[in-house]
Amino acid sequence: MTATTAATWDRQRVLTALGRHWNPTAALMLAATSRQVESHARGSEVFAEDGSAYLDFAGSYGVFLVGHQNDAVRTAVLEALEQAPAVPPGAVHPATADLFAQLAEVLPEELDRFTLGCSGAEVSEAALRAVFLARPDRRKVVIVDGGYHGKTLGALTVLGQEEHRRDFLPRDPNLVVVPPGDADAVRRALAARDVAAVFVEPVLGGAYLRVPPADFLPDVARACRESGTLLVADEIQTGFGRTGRLFAIEHSGVVPDIILLSKALTGGFLPVAVAAMTGDVLDAARRSADWHPGVLEGTTPSGAAMAAAAATVREVRRRDLPARAEQVGKALREGLREAVRRHPRHLVDAPGIGLMTGLRTRNPSVENLISMQMAARGIHLGHSLNEQMDQPVLRFYPPLTVEPADIQRVLTALDESLAWLDRRPAWLMERITWLLRRQYRLPPALVLKLMHSNLKVNW
Repeated sequence: MTATTAATWDRQRVLTALGRHWNPTAALMLAATSRQVESHARGSEVFAEDGSAYLDFAGSYGVFLVGHQNDAVRTAVLEALEQAPAVPPGAVHPATADLFAQLAEVLPEELDRFTLGCSGAEVSEAALRAVFLARPDRRKVVIVDGGYHGKTLGALTVLGQEEHRRDFLPRDPNLVVVPPGDADAVRRALAARDVAAVFVEPVLGGAYLRVPPADFLPDVARACRESGTLLVADEIQTGFGRTGRLFAIEHSGVVPDIILLSKALTGGFLPVAVAAMTGDVLDAARRSADWHPGVLEGTTPSGAAMAAAAATVREVRRRDLPARAEQVGKALREGLREAVRRHPRHLVDAPGIGLMTGLRTRNPSVENLISMQMAARGIHLGHSLNEQMDQPVLRFYPPLTVEPADIQRVLTALDESLAWLDRRPAWLMERITWLLRRQYRLPPALVLKLMHSNLKVNW
């Protein structure tokens, strides 16, 4: 916001506009928690409209991989805007060729055929189309319970979160849901050789956050090869160094048939997504009677977005951010595990790999209160926004450029927040959980009153 805008749009007016025209639930949450409205960001910090600064350990759940307003990516975007932010249909923007060259160098050599889109959900749907074209005699798909591949109607067909899918799609007998990390369940599901594809996140993300056993992905890949099933690895959240390797599949040496990329791909500047697939998959799809040019294509991103993506990949490589994620992430993961050992009343475990980690909390109230206490100490975390889960994971997803001193600041603030929580009685946790699970059914004015907010619900 400019100074003029900030003076004109005070906090109440911002939340009123948000509540009336876009998302009343988000407006209520911001009002109830007294969270400031963000104004701008730089590096690992975000700044609120009142000038206060916060460490960003939420990172929009992995988007701001190279830090906010990364200079190299910003320069590439500005140059593209000045030269040719977009090209006419049928033409190819030079930045697109640059991105393809970068991806061809960093991905396994087999994954050299690319489909573009503007969101992870869009390329998930492109992958589904490729799968059904390449395996025309099969309609079954295996997914992992808790997996997330987008919420557009097509992507919902492979969403492993039943609570989000059931209101829009009937129960599908062709959808097989297996437990996280259970390779034997996948193998059983593929035994009849009638499954088109397995969709899997190499590290289960979202509020579930689980690192699978080391042999999980290799065993799944082997079962897929033996049964003629395609393997789709969703690296939308794990890709480009988040787990300590450039791609999470590198931890196990598995090469899938299709890999999905998005989120961090442009460093948070512009939306871009890519489905990279093998030539074998594309050739099989082209043999289908339903094939036609463009069937796998999605929305074409702008030239500026392509420039941002190419610059981001180059920046990740130049600074060796995957190695940095492992090095700096080790201290964060160890600190979170120590917090679990010291506060078992509130915390279950600290799942994580690289700089993709978090705290599995005993109940939603613990997650909510830790998040609020950390915000009061100038640190934003990745709240699950899922009050119905019994043990949600509060995520710590800082930029891979984060400094070791910032890690220590976060761990110190966490220790203080948990000490504060230790002094709260157990019955209070139960009451808050009860309230959280019913908050959207309560009168909004009552919610604000209970949270001691001085704002008004006028939307």
